[in-house]
Amino acid sequence: MDTQKLLNYMDNLRVGRKMSQATYLFEIVSQRHYYRYRRGETEIPFDILNKLANRLEIPLLKIISSFQAHSQAEREIILNIYNLVIRRRFSEAKQLIKEHKNLLLLDNENQLFYFLSKLLLKFYQNSISDIEMIDTLKEKIDYDNTMKKQFLHDSELYMLGVIMEYSDLDRKIILKKIDKLRKDNQLLLSGNVLLNFQVYFWIIKNYGRASRFDELIEIADIAIATAKKHYCYYSLEYLYYYKALAYHRLKKEKEFDEALTNTIRTLFQVDEFKRVNFFKTIEKDTEINVKEFIIDKIKEEFE
Repeated sequence: MDTQKLLNYMDNLRVGRKMSQATYLFEIVSQRHYYRYRRGETEIPFDILNKLANRLEIPLLKIISSFQAHSQAEREIILNIYNLVIRRRFSEAKQLIKEHKNLLLLDNENQLFYFLSKLLLKFYQNSISDIEMIDTLKEKIDYDNTMKKQFLHDSELYMLGVIMEYSDLDRKIILKKIDKLRKDNQLLLSGNVLLNFQVYFWIIKNYGRASRFDELIEIADIAIATAKKHYCYYSLEYLYYYKALAYHRLKKEKEFDEALTNTIRTLFQVDEFKRVNFFKTIEKDTEINVKEFIIDKIKEEFE
């Protein structure tokens, strides 16, 4: 457990219980050492942690349980806000932000995604330009320093993915960096399946832009297998479709046909509006009439 975040949570409990910091720390720990624990410079001893819990008159195990539940609930709220923003459901996103304006944001990753959600909301509503958004995001993640790191974790990769999406100037540089780290097994993907899935998505999309179709197919297969293993089907249709387009560009029609069939099957699990628009995209990209393609597949199955 991250005791630094737990201490921050306990300090919020202290404020909520109308207790001064001086009273909270009295004869338990000096203010200097307390701040060192809060900054994560050194690990807090268990006995001090337990004494602080007793000072709050709340059992430590109860605080830990509440902290874990709170962190998970906070994470779900922030992901909901982010998903509403990227799906352009702005009024709902704003309402959720308003309802949860007092989020504690104990986790650094939650802080980063909350920041990104509000930044993208401004960008999508034309309150800031793409250049302003990219510059703000670069400053937030300390872009130059991040690009020098020998290992990158999923949150950093995600933010770099957003920059790749909207910055033509940075796209090749970031993709080259991620590609090297991937080949050297230095991408630190956590157990957060949705986040990992999006990281794969950024890589796949930009391999397509760079016409690196064999590598695209390789990563798409890994991402699809990961999604199925964890029953995570978020944007699975895009993975199948990018794979289909790669086979199409490579003129491997049998593999293209299979990947496109999987794309269409997956699309019947999403809402009708998205499905209809996706069919139009397929017809534009491939000159294939989706309805006729489906009918031909049904005929094949019954023959």
